[in-house]
Amino acid sequence: MTVHDIAPLRLASQCIGGTTRSVAALVEHMGALQAQDYQGALWSIGLRTGLTQREVVAAIEKRQIVRTWPQRGTLHFVPARDAAWHVALSADRLIRGASARRARLGLTDAALAQCRTLLTSALHGGAILTRANIMQLLEKNAVGTQGGRGYHILWHLSQTGVLGMGPMQGSEQTFVLLEEWVPDAHPLTREEGIAELAKRYFMSHGPATLKDFMWWSGLTSVDAKAGLLANGTLLVSKKVDGKEYWMKKVAIPSSREKSAYLLPGFDEYMLGYQDRSAALPREHTNRIVPGGNGMFLSTIVLDGQVVGTWKKEIKKDRLVITLNPFTTLTEKDQKRLEVPAKQYGTFLGLTAVMK
Repeated sequence: MTVHDIAPLRLASQCIGGTTRSVAALVEHMGALQAQDYQGALWSIGLRTGLTQREVVAAIEKRQIVRTWPQRGTLHFVPARDAAWHVALSADRLIRGASARRARLGLTDAALAQCRTLLTSALHGGAILTRANIMQLLEKNAVGTQGGRGYHILWHLSQTGVLGMGPMQGSEQTFVLLEEWVPDAHPLTREEGIAELAKRYFMSHGPATLKDFMWWSGLTSVDAKAGLLANGTLLVSKKVDGKEYWMKKVAIPSSREKSAYLLPGFDEYMLGYQDRSAALPREHTNRIVPGGNGMFLSTIVLDGQVVGTWKKEIKKDRLVITLNPFTTLTEKDQKRLEVPAKQYGTFLGLTAVMK
């Protein structure tokens, strides 16, 4: 394996361009899918399954996957039945790390316990409340929600396994009691959870390094190494330029197939690795994260390499896609990108136009 094989292998491992998996199976395979940008996350699933946005949303409504704050404390889609153990892997450390933030917000243990009681009562019996409804409920009971307090309350109660996100209502987030929303939860011990997460990561993101896994999972080096060791018989390692990459045991492809994709911002193809240089030249990093502000733009990917960014605009029944390549695209490459543009239009139920 050479450095030029890494990107094509990652495309295959991540099922990008695939059409055979259900939403639940795909998200389980991936371990977790970055989901700060809800609409982008839906497309991340759609381009890996061949399903439409409506079909992906239906899977959320059927409780196959849920959106919550697992590894690194950032929003991801995870398999619904695995949400509790997955969040618990990093929860204690994340909550300890947020202690200064809680102090600044004036959120005492007593205040958080009051919030837990209020929301458990309000959501009991299968109720679904929008974020706005919850803020109104807290304010009505003399719990201030301004200045980031409301967000932190929801985040904290999700970290402690009380809340999960329900289906979106229009553009509004909703919340549910996780235990009621997922009655068939699949419990794992901490050791089992670490091993399972490591297996899913390297099977779906390989070739990847231990540092990539540590960054993605938010686990300590001790836990990450234990997870990798637990899956030694399922994985194979390859040395490339002095780095050790782990992946599922498959034959290294003898040729690199041509491919063209329009990936959303925050897609796992970028966010799944600490070192993204196999697919993104370092000199272009600032082009997809302007100013290093943490906001990842949607990317144009040709043959595994990020060659630019793109944006969309919906005009009535048309989807207008504007390309912003790092360098001028050839006429042939522009033609190749018409296929993923059309696929994204089909996903949204719109006619796509590219410019």
